[in-house]
Amino acid sequence: MDQFQRYELRRINHQSNEYELVIHLADHLSEFANELGTIDREKKDLIELAKQIISDRYPHIKVTMVKVLIGGIAVTSLSLMGGNESSVHAATNSATANQVTPNSNIYYHVSSGDTLWNISRKFNITVNTIKVANNLSSDVLQFNQQLIIPKAVHTVGTGDYLTVLAKNYGTTVNAIKQANGLTSDNTRLGQVLIIPVLIEEQTTTKPATQTSTYTVIAGDTLSAISKRFGTTVEALRTENKLNSDLLRIGQTLALPTNTTDTHAPEQVTREYRVVAGDSLSVIAKRFGTTVDVLKSANNLTSNLLRIGQVLTIPDAPTQELAPTTAKSYTVVAGDNLWLIADRNGTNVDTLRSANNLTSDVLKIGQILMIPTVSNTNVPQPTNTSEQAQEPVQEVQEERATFVYSVRSGDSLSVIAKRFGVTSEAIRSINNLNSDFLQVGQALTIPNGINAPEQTGANTITYTTHTVASGENIWDLSIRYGIPQSELLRANNMTTNSPLSIGQKLTIPVHNISVKPVVSERHGEYLDWWTEAQYVFPIGKTTKVTDFATGKSFYIKRTIGANHADSETVTVNDTNIAKSIWDGFSWIPRAVILEIDGRKIAASMSFMPHEQDYIANNGITGHFDVYFGNSIRHVDGKPDASHQSQVERAAGLK
Repeated sequence: MDQFQRYELRRINHQSNEYELVIHLADHLSEFANELGTIDREKKDLIELAKQIISDRYPHIKVTMVKVLIGGIAVTSLSLMGGNESSVHAATNSATANQVTPNSNIYYHVSSGDTLWNISRKFNITVNTIKVANNLSSDVLQFNQQLIIPKAVHTVGTGDYLTVLAKNYGTTVNAIKQANGLTSDNTRLGQVLIIPVLIEEQTTTKPATQTSTYTVIAGDTLSAISKRFGTTVEALRTENKLNSDLLRIGQTLALPTNTTDTHAPEQVTREYRVVAGDSLSVIAKRFGTTVDVLKSANNLTSNLLRIGQVLTIPDAPTQELAPTTAKSYTVVAGDNLWLIADRNGTNVDTLRSANNLTSDVLKIGQILMIPTVSNTNVPQPTNTSEQAQEPVQEVQEERATFVYSVRSGDSLSVIAKRFGVTSEAIRSINNLNSDFLQVGQALTIPNGINAPEQTGANTITYTTHTVASGENIWDLSIRYGIPQSELLRANNMTTNSPLSIGQKLTIPVHNISVKPVVSERHGEYLDWWTEAQYVFPIGKTTKVTDFATGKSFYIKRTIGANHADSETVTVNDTNIAKSIWDGFSWIPRAVILEIDGRKIAASMSFMPHEQDYIANNGITGHFDVYFGNSIRHVDGKPDASHQSQVERAAGLK
């Protein structure tokens, strides 16, 4: 039973100190709910799972009952027959070989004087992350209490096997299993896993202020790390022989020997993003400089500004800046860090730092501290006539989400500045793993300004869905043909966010323009990430024609995030495919997919493997269909042989 999302301990009898273990199963198991507690095999699996959790996490607590919830609704309760410690341990010791080997180095032992706050600072994570990972309902700690310190909270995608996750995060399979109470190596799409810090490894590392290495955490960038340690991005690149700015969670960076601690003074030159109500004189006053200096530093020929414009603020050392205070802000529906930062005249990095955030995910009702600049003791401009002489400001703001085609000379920072957004926002919405761009690459620009006039360009519009009884995020993402992660992101939600009847959800609608084709025989070349996954969504059935032989059959996309995992529809379709590939084969072939009257270039191999969703079609498992820039599930890298066949089907080679 490895498909639970989380568990918690609840007191059921205050006099005898009896507790119940509440296990929250995945929402998609709702059809399975009527079997729980009635089929002996399922009952046994649940009890064994509960005993494993109790043995690992609550060995000295009297747990007498297991309650199972799906979607917040209790579906069954199981007795542990008294729940005394000896019976639990005896049952645990007789468990099957699937049991997780104890891994003590995932636990941090609370020392005298420890608080959640100083522990969070020690490991560069938030207090809330520690509380969630350990099911803590308060900030009170006990001496020698065991805590799991999460390196990351990872939502399982297709291809995310425990061995892959362990390698990516620099940990072990056994550590992940124990931290999440897993009794097997199986993972479930959308499952949320805690990736634990290996404490023995962590404690050998000196504090950041005394060491020459740093371990990358979620949300880190080279720019943020360089500012934190008083060095430069170029120095970090040189020291670590980096060819790009791409970082990996858990990656160890060597710090230049002249770095300082996290409280080193800020660099003399900084950037500021224009917000509504700003003018050059207001900004100059805020940073203790003059209008002329700002105009010179930014090559401005007039005093006109636009919302989202990024200005360089020169000669503004920390001691000359106005003192900062902070105000609180409560997150509402539709908010994201970029919008909040833009609205309050700050930036995303400052918000992350002020609130000790390790990700950009926000929750409705969450309270953020917004750093603000006090007017007390702010140096006044020496020329008191500057503001009087400045013309009335003209701020233009026409924001929209649109698709931009990369041109020669473009870079991510150049594009972000041009359209008044952040590089992080573009990376996030386009699922970019690096800052490398190709000429002609289609990028979605979220809520940007100065949208270029483009004919035949992809566009994104939005519709609203009202949640009805029984609906969940996964099913809605399938219904609307978008990835679950995108639907969650559009509504500032996580996989653990509950839905309520009548709740309004924002649904992105991707309108993918028809691309020119080389000839009648060839198909459109579509990028997987920005185009093809929306044209060929999960649940879509299409006719496939082998480019070389002309033979055709039908397939259905049943799952897949990095490419389209698909299955044949009938036994006849399977037989035709087998005649083309001469049985089952991993060899990719150029194919044309006919979808809604369009011909799309693709590449397909025919080796059924892993999960399947269509019965009685002559195969067990699914096979792979690739489009432009699709990547493998196993390692997240492009597949050159598939890419070559896609280009062949499009007539590009």
